[in-house]
Amino acid sequence: MSTSHDDAVVHSHEPREPTDDPVIARTSGEPPDLLTLLDDEYARRILGLLSEGSHRGRELSERCEFSRPTVYRRLNRLEDAGLVRSELRIDPDGNHCKEFFLVRDALRISFDDGRLTVAAHTETVDDAR
Repeated sequence: MSTSHDDAVVHSHEPREPTDDPVIARTSGEPPDLLTLLDDEYARRILGLLSEGSHRGRELSERCEFSRPTVYRRLNRLEDAGLVRSELRIDPDGNHCKEFFLVRDALRISFDDGRLTVAAHTETVDDAR
């Protein structure tokens, strides 16, 4: 984890322990939640921006031209799914905000014995993690 000289890391909210292990969802009925989440155009746009590097929620809202509540709802769902993590940052002026990072950048979808499996994993190596 790296920090710039302008920001101090205060808290990291990680629903899962940091690991390179894949996030796996399996189902024999409805599509897995992970796949359904990726069907959402807002979530896909946010993931696309995070694939370029970390962003604060406000930056994502401005770049996507989505409302902040929409962006934060998707970020919460992406974080709960293990695709994104956040760190609380404090600026030199005392303001604080979350910065979001992509932690899984590849998907594998497979069918086996009538079950659909979606595995999100890390394909690229990022020194900032």
